[in-house]
Amino acid sequence: MGSKHFSAGRPAFSGARVTRWERAAVTPEAVWRGVTGAARSLLHGAGRRELITVKVGRRVMSDVALVPAWDGTETPEQWLGRMQEKFGADTSAMLHARDLSLHDRDLFEVLLSGLRPAFEEHGLTRGTAGVEAFLGEYRATPGAIHRQRCGNSHFVLQGRECLRFWDGDDWIPPSAERRAGGARSEERLPSLSVSSVADRARSVVVSAGECLTWEPGVWHVAETIGPAFAFTVARRTGSSVPGERSYPFAAEPDGRVGAAWLEGYRAFLGGPASAASALARASAYGLEGPEPRREPAGDLSRVAVSSHAPRLWHASEGEALVATHGASRAFPAAVLPWLAGLAGLPIGAEHAVPGDAVELARFLVDHGALRAA
Repeated sequence: MGSKHFSAGRPAFSGARVTRWERAAVTPEAVWRGVTGAARSLLHGAGRRELITVKVGRRVMSDVALVPAWDGTETPEQWLGRMQEKFGADTSAMLHARDLSLHDRDLFEVLLSGLRPAFEEHGLTRGTAGVEAFLGEYRATPGAIHRQRCGNSHFVLQGRECLRFWDGDDWIPPSAERRAGGARSEERLPSLSVSSVADRARSVVVSAGECLTWEPGVWHVAETIGPAFAFTVARRTGSSVPGERSYPFAAEPDGRVGAAWLEGYRAFLGGPASAASALARASAYGLEGPEPRREPAGDLSRVAVSSHAPRLWHASEGEALVATHGASRAFPAAVLPWLAGLAGLPIGAEHAVPGDAVELARFLVDHGALRAA
């Protein structure tokens, strides 16, 4: 996974590896905005109770007062300090927040720009991509040892974590309770203590600035080594078989996708997926976010690149279908040379906009790919 944001990495074990990534691309502050956005949705009645789980010791707490301040006045360190002051400094405390990209547009855009290589390496899925955050000082993630029908890339923002992995099922005692995780396609072993089977696991320590990626269907659990803050991108394939139910991402450097690839992706998605909706979905790698709420751009005679997120396009019969950040729109094919001219430009690079490309530039500015210069 070599790029300006990721190193080639080191193998952790078969099917998993640790890579370095540039933390400036996705900061703790950006991820925390997603957490507070989820808290806002929860506390204002617009989100599911499971959006945020607070676990203290072995108990999952139901008191919404333990959720981080929804207005952003509490930092990750302050939230953890509040938990330790209330329950004791030696008590395990953990915050687990889900579906973060749905609750903060800025985070949605930052993830598409900063983690582009990670998304493209593993391909597209029928299910959506999910982003979850983990904060605290704890001995085991919720649900204890578990496995999921999704591939995971786990990014450590602050601190260190130890993740343990088990192959197959023959290490699980017959007496262990196995519990299904419902719609999230998860299976858990809630009655099984990690310490009782730790000698059968392979352990990997991941530090701030490192990412650990593993395949679907692998039993695992995480614990922190001191306070830690991390997030996971889950590729929801719906399968426990590595590589199954994924579709390779394939676009030219200038964003062009071929007709065969687009038709194949539509067939892979199934149902009534149109070319426009399929290209839009591919441009966000299946990640979902809120609608943009920018002020209308004024003078667009010049624009500047503001994101590494893909600007995909497909031309057919004099029309160009263009997609970015999960949205798509049709334009005259005559604008394509200008769009292709954006390829390879670094963030901040400016580009003049001819009259016939103003509407395309406005579309790209409105959705976060460009900004008015």
